[in-house]
Amino acid sequence: MTSSRTTSAAAALAIAICFCANVARADDANELELAKNQYDAGRYAEGAARFREILNTNSPNALKSPTAIERGRAYYAACLIALGRSDEAIDQIERLLRANPLYKPDPVVFPEEVIKRFQEVRGRLTSEILAADRARNDARTRLENQQKAYIAQLQRLAGEESVVVRHSRWIAALPFGVGQFQNGQEGMGYAFLVTEGLLAGTSIAAGAIHMQLVSDYARAPASFNYDDFLSRKNTWRDVSVYSTSVFAVLAITGVVQAELAFVPEVREVRTRPLPTPPPVLPTVGAVDSGLMLGVYGKF
Repeated sequence: MTSSRTTSAAAALAIAICFCANVARADDANELELAKNQYDAGRYAEGAARFREILNTNSPNALKSPTAIERGRAYYAACLIALGRSDEAIDQIERLLRANPLYKPDPVVFPEEVIKRFQEVRGRLTSEILAADRARNDARTRLENQQKAYIAQLQRLAGEESVVVRHSRWIAALPFGVGQFQNGQEGMGYAFLVTEGLLAGTSIAAGAIHMQLVSDYARAPASFNYDDFLSRKNTWRDVSVYSTSVFAVLAITGVVQAELAFVPEVREVRTRPLPTPPPVLPTVGAVDSGLMLGVYGKF
């Protein structure tokens, strides 16, 4: 039910916009035709007065569409030229060309004098028109760049998600710097990892050598010098015991440090894939004659 009401409201709004646009276009056409009839009949004073009224934005009969205003200003200038009011005509021509530098009066509709005045004003305003074009192009480029940057920022934000990672006390109780890595203390974690790894390796290697000496002596005691065997056996036993002891102390120290500096949770930003945009998108825009519907696509 809600979807149906929304669709109906949107359709009604579109119809209302089109209706208003058509009414405005019809009013502009009627006002232009009435004023143009005065010009065509050679009643230039009446025509100038009529065009001045419909070009006045405060008038109830004011033209609304840019195209109608452009045509009305051209006819108003023609009336003023015919009346010998050149300064006023030049002012209207300047306004028209500043609004639309590409405008050219139709030589079939307007006399040569009007065409000549347009050419003179255009030549005088060439640098200003070019500067205005550059300013418009620069503004359009800045707007496009801003839109691209905005879209890129939206895509970056949409492609990231914030995730809360909860830490474990049990993991913090593991040796070899595991707790430090979990807390984000990578430097300290690598220190414990390397040091404890070397101590553990030394303890295992020394213990293995000690056991191998004892095994070899048990199989062939006559081949050993007892004093030498006893010295080496005790040396490797001491290395194994000392390295194991230091390893145990260091491992306990690392666990205690990790528990004291325990970080319960951290927030991570992860990348997530964005959906592929559809190849064809509907578009809608307003034009002088009403609404324009279309599609936009990438292939």
